[in-house]
This record gives sequence, structure tokens and C-alpha cells, in this order.
Amino acid sequence: MGTKTYLYDAYVHRFENKMSKSPSESEIGTTSSTNGGVHVAAVTDRAGRQLDITGHRGVLPDGDADALAGMYGTFGFEDRAQGLPPMGLDAVRSWIERLGDLGAQHVLVEHDGDPVAHAVLVPDGDAHELAIFVQPDYQGARVGTHTMEALFEYGRERGVETVWLHVEKSNGPAVSLYQHYDFEITEERALEFEMERDLA
Repeated sequence: MGTKTYLYDAYVHRFENKMSKSPSESEIGTTSSTNGGVHVAAVTDRAGRQLDITGHRGVLPDGDADALAGMYGTFGFEDRAQGLPPMGLDAVRSWIERLGDLGAQHVLVEHDGDPVAHAVLVPDGDAHELAIFVQPDYQGARVGTHTMEALFEYGRERGVETVWLHVEKSNGPAVSLYQHYDFEITEERALEFEMERDLA
């Protein structure tokens, strides 16, 4: 695997330990194109909210990028991980543009037309680094679970084979979530784990 950038590390906050998926809750599969992206899934979260998940590769359309930056503006300090998302609208917009320039594969999750979650696979040598964020008001309702499932499906169909991430050791729910999705610890540091899984 190539040298890791550590620039786009992220983890899921306050997720449930049990992540079973009911077929009635989620219909995943790439279908029609919407807003410049590919419609990946239509799901219902635990709170009964209808969510649409759209996949994009590379640079996001301006409207989507602006809306996403607005979502990140609702994040408090406790909703950030290892400095991401960055603070301030300009910094967030620059970060989103940088992800696009790197050829990231994104999924955007919307409720009533507004983004509520965002996940990316950022190319890094022979693998892709995972970053996933859920708007605070939507955490704890399986939104992150649906987001990650959709991202993996979207990435797998576009040739992504290996995914890795960093997660703080103290974030037990996130570690459990990733282990549920077959991530294995590949390196242990003082405060964090590096984890990896194959998508193939």
C-alpha cells in the first residue's frame, strides 16, 4: 500500500453496536442519474425519515458542494474527528474541492433535499481511505450505517478493492461499527487504530 496521507481521516460518532439491516429498510443499487450523480439508494432511517443517497466521482457540482458545506457548518467541536471537517465555510469548501481534485468517490445522503450525511473513499496508492460524517441531528438513527453500505456498494462497482481508516481507540461505538463491517486492525498507535478491509 502507498504512503498514507492521514489528511482525510474520520470516524463515525455515537453509532449503535448492532447494525443489522432489514431489506424493507433499504433498497441499494445504482439506478437513474440525479443532480449530476448516480442514484445509489433510497432508505428509511430508524426515525422513519426517507433518505436519498446519490453517488459522485471527483469534483462535486457547485450546488451540492455548497449545500454540503452548509451541512458541515452545523457541526460542533464534538462532531469533528482529527480536525475534520475543518472549521469555517471557506475551509470546508476548500476541503471538499480538494477531495474532488484527488478523485474521491462520494455519496451524499439527503432528507427533503438537504444533505444530512457525506462519505468518501479517497484514493491512496492501491487502496482508498474512508471518511464518513453524519449531521448531528441524524446520528443514532442508522443513517451512518446506510451511508457506509451505499458507499461500499458504489465504490465496489467502480473498482475499489481495499479500504482503510483511522479511528480513535476511545471511540468504542465506531470501532465496533467498523469491526461489524469486517475491518481488521492493521496497526495500533498510542491513541488510535488503523483498520482495513477488502471490498472485493
